[in-house]
Amino acid sequence: MKKKLVSIMLCTAMVVSLAAGCQDKKEAKNSDGKTILTLWCHDNEPWIKAYQSMAEKFSKANPEYAVEVKDFPFEVYNDKIQTALTSKTGGPDIITVFGGNATSFIESDALSPVPESLSKELDEDYLSPTTGLYKKEGKYYGVPMEFNLEYGGMIVNKKLFDEAGLSYPSTWEELRTTSKKVAKSNGNISEMKGFEMIDTDALLLNYLAMILQQGGQYQQENGSVKFDTPEGITAMNEILSMVKDGECDLENLTSGEYCFNDVYQDKGYMASVGSWAIGEGPDSYNLTYGTDFEYVPVPQYGDKMAFASETGWGILVPENSENKDAAWKFVEFLSEPENLVQHNIACNQLPPRKSLLDNQEYKEAMPNVAFLLDILPNGQWIGPYHTFDMRDIFIDMFMDLCQSETPDVKAALKEASEQITETCKINYSME
Repeated sequence: MKKKLVSIMLCTAMVVSLAAGCQDKKEAKNSDGKTILTLWCHDNEPWIKAYQSMAEKFSKANPEYAVEVKDFPFEVYNDKIQTALTSKTGGPDIITVFGGNATSFIESDALSPVPESLSKELDEDYLSPTTGLYKKEGKYYGVPMEFNLEYGGMIVNKKLFDEAGLSYPSTWEELRTTSKKVAKSNGNISEMKGFEMIDTDALLLNYLAMILQQGGQYQQENGSVKFDTPEGITAMNEILSMVKDGECDLENLTSGEYCFNDVYQDKGYMASVGSWAIGEGPDSYNLTYGTDFEYVPVPQYGDKMAFASETGWGILVPENSENKDAAWKFVEFLSEPENLVQHNIACNQLPPRKSLLDNQEYKEAMPNVAFLLDILPNGQWIGPYHTFDMRDIFIDMFMDLCQSETPDVKAALKEASEQITETCKINYSME
């Protein structure tokens, strides 16, 4: 799950006010004599409810413990964690972190290593894109709770498709044809968008999928990035043509908004997005699944099913936790297949365990996304990079290409590749 960032000044101001709370020594016991474990998370309602539900379930199974869930605005959450990890008093026992932000915490040596028994499960039963960067010098420092897939599915406006008498596209050619047909512009202003995949989350990961589906590869053996390949150039020209043909624009990219919002507001027909966005339809727009919108597969671009995925939300234990053993006991409890699948259902997310790919409970509860389970084994980890920095470089390059009258695609991709390799590569060994 992602949230739009606000200004650094606002973040700083809020961090100062929040950090003060980290200095207060927490009580080790509640009034019932139970050991209190504190879990921190970001302020997204489905996640908060899911953690609270699991905390209650854990306490029933382990009556000597009580788990308190505390949520914070995503805009200041990472800074608050950083402050807590360096504090000698107070901090949380358990933290949840989005994978793209976890690297700095892992680099700081402020986390407790995953117990050996759970590490073995990570090696044997977790899909490789989910464990990604959590391993440092042979030890894991986090446990994934989801498979973060920003490729493979798309929100479609069912009402618009029905009114136009159109069927959902099943091939890439059909997708482009439909997208061009329904897109409408008034000069430089887009009045109706066709297929959208240009926002801060979707753009890079869809581009990487398009490279891989052609049989290409952007990761080099030495860990460097190389986009200026025949496959990389072809994929970039394809995306640029979507902008040129008026099927989508840069509005969502520049404003920091997600493409699926256009679909939910009858401003677009299709938008590539992870399954987590399904809940936004009913929750934020009062829409009904199956009547107003649906979630369907994105047609494959090339000859093979392949895509890149970054490590999603994971759960970690700070080294300075006063209750590390008990904290890991909770993490192990949440990670048990029967509990983890309930968490994934509650958050509209995909399970990270191989053993859950054919889980009947999940398929019955999540029929709208069950098709994604079939493609998860075709994913590769995005690679050992600071993904948010990588994304920023890629977006800047893409915007320059879109605004140029004579774009040099190969040169732009070469420069971006070199910049990402130089500045975004993780500096610790995962072996």
